[in-house]
Order: sequence, then structure tokens, then C-alpha cells
Amino acid sequence: MDELERALWNKHRDELAQVWQGRVLAHTRYEPIGMVVLSILAHSYDQAMPVLLRALFPGFESISAPFICSTAKIDKNGAVVADVVWDDWRPVSKDQVIFRDEIHMRDRLRKLADQLKLSDDDRKQLFIAAKKWCACDRRLDPTMHPDDPDAKRLVH
Repeated sequence: MDELERALWNKHRDELAQVWQGRVLAHTRYEPIGMVVLSILAHSYDQAMPVLLRALFPGFESISAPFICSTAKIDKNGAVVADVVWDDWRPVSKDQVIFRDEIHMRDRLRKLADQLKLSDDDRKQLFIAAKKWCACDRRLDPTMHPDDPDAKRLVH
């Protein structure tokens, strides 16, 4: 890489480190929520992720275990679950509980947005991406009132 290419790369790397996606990824790198953030962003920004990861983490080659290898689903009990690869020698663990419910997920993402002092627009984009990441709701009817007789089928 010549000097001009290096200068351009450094400029773009610095710009990518300042966008909310880059800030969130860098902040959560060594935290459990990091694999959730990586999965959320990979689902919404699939084409941009290799560039973003290489810019933020010099020498990046590939993600390593543990990582989430699916979109999230809301199981029949209301927990947010996803498929997880824990290490290289075990099969994929299906439907692992990531958050105990939607409220827990929302609160954890809000706390993350507060820690990073994300702007209102950046917060909206984060939550839009998180909503897209939750691709399936297996509850009978998530809007059903608990007093409804049919809701009793969901009580375990």
C-alpha cells in the first residue's frame, strides 16, 4: 500500500470508527452483548460488515466463537432466543436464550445507547436494526391481554 492509499484508508477508518455502528461494535467488543450487536448489525448491514470490521479491528480475518449465527426469535414463553456457536468443536446450540424477554432486550440496548451517548437518530437506527433482527414471534398473539381466556394456554 503506497502512502496515498494508506492516508485514504486511515481517513476512512477514522470516519467508520465515528458512525454509530462502529462505535457500538468497538464499545462491545469484549462484552457479552457484543455478539448480539454483531449479529444485529450483520443482519442489517451485511455488505458493509467486512469493511467495518477490518477498519475497526486491524488484522481482522474472521469472527471467532462464540457468535450468534441466526436472527433472533421470540419463543412461546416470550424469551428472545437465537442459535449460537460456542466453540469450534460443538454443534450449533439452537434457540439459546439471549434475553429473558423483549423488555430486557430493549433495556439493555437503551443502556448501551446511553453509555455511548447516541443521538436520537442513531438510537432509532439501532432499534430499527434490532427489530429487524427479531425475525419471528412464536407466541400465540403477543398483543393478547392476559385476562383473555385464550391467553391461559400460554401460562406455563
